[in-house]
Amino acid sequence: MSQPELARAVPMSQSQISAIETGHKGTTPTQIRRFDELLTTNGALLRRWEDLQQDGRGFPSWFAGVVAVEQQASEIREYAPLLVPGLLQTPEYARASLRQGKPTDSEDQLNESVRARMERQSTLTAERPPLLRVAIEEHVLRRPIGGRDTMKAQLDYLLDVSAWPHVGVSIVPMTTETHPGQDGPFLLFTVPDQGVMAYTETRVSGTPTDDPDTVGGYVGVFGELCMAALPPDGSRRLIAAIRRDFDDDQ
Repeated sequence: MSQPELARAVPMSQSQISAIETGHKGTTPTQIRRFDELLTTNGALLRRWEDLQQDGRGFPSWFAGVVAVEQQASEIREYAPLLVPGLLQTPEYARASLRQGKPTDSEDQLNESVRARMERQSTLTAERPPLLRVAIEEHVLRRPIGGRDTMKAQLDYLLDVSAWPHVGVSIVPMTTETHPGQDGPFLLFTVPDQGVMAYTETRVSGTPTDDPDTVGGYVGVFGELCMAALPPDGSRRLIAAIRRDFDDDQ
């Protein structure tokens, strides 16, 4: 099948097909399955795609593919009920949270994981960074991961980055009575020409999907979380107040 024929059958523009073939553009599980079907490769393309997602050093095998999508996204939305989002962590906070999550890792493995997490953050300082919107539970900011000094530095950093024009930080207060985010953390990636992908994770695995109904559900939940959260100025004031609490409690 020629490139123009494949583009018409997917359907997708020929320039998009060319960009995928040359590695300048990523793709989604649904698109890979469609390529498999049209090219009659009996799942070989999907298996190879899954293998490639596991090649990223410093990341769990199930997360490496998500990082590739993250780097292409024009908008990233994240609900964080357990930890400060990885894109907004300090090195010390990242080290402490990773150590708790992977207690059997060697020091070299831990160093590599921290390095990889910090490298991810370069997407926020790129020439054309994505819009990042996060909804963080208040109790996440009150839990002293890594100790008081580590948490104070993390809160200071959150205050700094929340002032960036392309970063929006919303805090969901502990007093919220009606809470839509009961199913755990998730991310939403908006990728040009590919739409929105949702990603959920547990301690040991993660699941990406571009199924329209599933993605639409998470988009709705994120909207409800933002409505339940404090507005930007109120969120910044709460972060600053929690930061002062860490000083006052000494």
